[in-house]
Amino acid sequence: MYKNQPEKIKKLSPPWIFMLLLLYGCAVPLNPDCVKESKTYCQPDGIFTSRWYDYYERALSCMEGECYQAALSDLNKTSKQRFEDQRMARTFGMHFIDYFPHRETGLIHYLMGDYDAAKSELELSIQQYPSEKAFFYMDKVRKKIMEREKKAISVPRLILETPIQSEGTDEVWTRENPVIISGKAEDEQYISEITLKGKPVFLETSAQTVTFKEHLKLDQGRHEVDIIARNLRNGEAGHQIIIHVDRCGPLIIVETYDPDIGITGWLYDESGETVLFADGKNIPVPKGKKVPFSVPMKSSMKHIALLARDKLGNETYADINADVTSVLGSAPVLLADAGAVLMFVKSENIKPEIILNMQPDQETVFLESIYIKGKAKGNTIESLTINGTPVLNQTGHVIFFNYFVRLEKGKNRVTIRATDKFGNTGIKDILIIRQVPEVFKMKYRYCLAMHPFDNMTDDRNQIAKYGLFQNIFLKQLVALNRFQIMTREKSASPMFEQENLKTPDAALMGNIYKTRSGIEITARLADIRSGEILAIKDAYSEAGDRSALAGMAEKLAEKFHRKFPLMDAAVTQMKEGKLIVTPETWTPEKGDIKMKWPLIIYRQKNQGYNPVREEPSGSDTKMIGDAAIHGMTGENYLVRPDNGQKIEIKEGDRVVTQ
Repeated sequence: MYKNQPEKIKKLSPPWIFMLLLLYGCAVPLNPDCVKESKTYCQPDGIFTSRWYDYYERALSCMEGECYQAALSDLNKTSKQRFEDQRMARTFGMHFIDYFPHRETGLIHYLMGDYDAAKSELELSIQQYPSEKAFFYMDKVRKKIMEREKKAISVPRLILETPIQSEGTDEVWTRENPVIISGKAEDEQYISEITLKGKPVFLETSAQTVTFKEHLKLDQGRHEVDIIARNLRNGEAGHQIIIHVDRCGPLIIVETYDPDIGITGWLYDESGETVLFADGKNIPVPKGKKVPFSVPMKSSMKHIALLARDKLGNETYADINADVTSVLGSAPVLLADAGAVLMFVKSENIKPEIILNMQPDQETVFLESIYIKGKAKGNTIESLTINGTPVLNQTGHVIFFNYFVRLEKGKNRVTIRATDKFGNTGIKDILIIRQVPEVFKMKYRYCLAMHPFDNMTDDRNQIAKYGLFQNIFLKQLVALNRFQIMTREKSASPMFEQENLKTPDAALMGNIYKTRSGIEITARLADIRSGEILAIKDAYSEAGDRSALAGMAEKLAEKFHRKFPLMDAAVTQMKEGKLIVTPETWTPEKGDIKMKWPLIIYRQKNQGYNPVREEPSGSDTKMIGDAAIHGMTGENYLVRPDNGQKIEIKEGDRVVTQ
């Protein structure tokens, strides 16, 4: 029997109890005793007043004792008094309960094998107030009905929308970061699961048509991506796409210079399609991953600029000063390269030299990735690696490269190694410090105060297990980097709580219901100032082991993440004291922003630029005011600055959700 239900008449004084017994005692039909494993069920907790919540509470007790006919009788009576399923139904005063008579009726019919009646009640419950538990048993009922009708197991239809594949092939070439995989799966027997690279795609519930969109952080190279869709009867369809991620420019490998012939060498690119320009003029080269090139030069030419571009638009630039000063016997000639003399000398003791297009060897950026551009030169370089990844597939004397590097927050060390045929190794270490623009730091995000969840059953043996769930839930929320999290429980692991926490904006509370059928966990987010319930999310599982609890924690955290996405928007207009903003990016996906949700108005500082790399280094941000959502106009939001702030809005100003 659930605890913390309405305290009702059991706390009234004895005279009042006696009078109420006279009034109600003869009118209340008593359920016969229901005994299961030496425990009595179907008995009221206190005085039975024949109110809807009395019948509902007693019905739940009957269900625990598996006295289903008595439970159905009480659920029928309660729904006549209060028909609709809902969370936080007010009983009296400030007392609330989660009230799902149709869902529980549907569950009983399912357990008793009456699947048509179960389907009807569960559909009604989902229509009135969707819950994870109702969806869970609706799937089981649908499966039972399909099995009863002896329908053949169908095969889902899987449609991939992005990335766009070449006609007649399952291979895709892309330089996108991240790589977006999107599409839909269809099946009359209901899509219940989609996996991408072996990991489940988030689905609220099964449906006959399910759309999906996932962002994959794929490194340079070839990736086999398996997409599998399954229906309720385990019929599945699979599709594999080969994604070639290529964000690096082609290698330009210079071999020789001859005043009568010019520059010769090799181009290498995994795409197999490279074009070459010399001083802006196209130099024909064949197709292939590794292709030779020859650029004619006149003796009067002092320098030449080479540009290699692959089919995705990745480029590598080589600025070569070809002033020949001497010829060393039968060895390749001496070249002066970018102002530094490059001599192909037959020596076993000279280490390869690595020269990068950045000065000094440390740089601070506000970017998630950068390109490392440079060259390695020496006596027949046989190996070139960047952070341990081989990038050279052809020996050469001078290798020009343009390499993509993904950056983590904070310090990123990049090591380039070049080894020649004699085993000599040249090493270049650089430090890239990635900073997060001020407005996107965690200390400015919405802050949640997480309270211990209430155990709504009398089973005290489960306290440790539910504490484990809450720790996993906390860990998942922190990992999503959407909210500041403050814990209100001393037992919570301190490693999961963030630093520099501000005053909480909302309280995160929850209930844990353990029944004979399974575990239902609900979490609600309430605004601390107004008391408004901002969201209620739930998770359900028939199992209660660690794996099941971890799965529920992960799904519950993801539900909150998707309910409150991070929106970054451009200010497009100011009208009657309000800003009109146009959303441009959503994390993790497009959603609805609640009215009065707090925002930060900010301005991007001047874009940094590295003149040596000839690329931007990103920009920090300056916060110029607070605001809140006050309405919508089409796809845009109306935003009002807080407390009548007078803010001078400039072109390019933006807003981001807290």
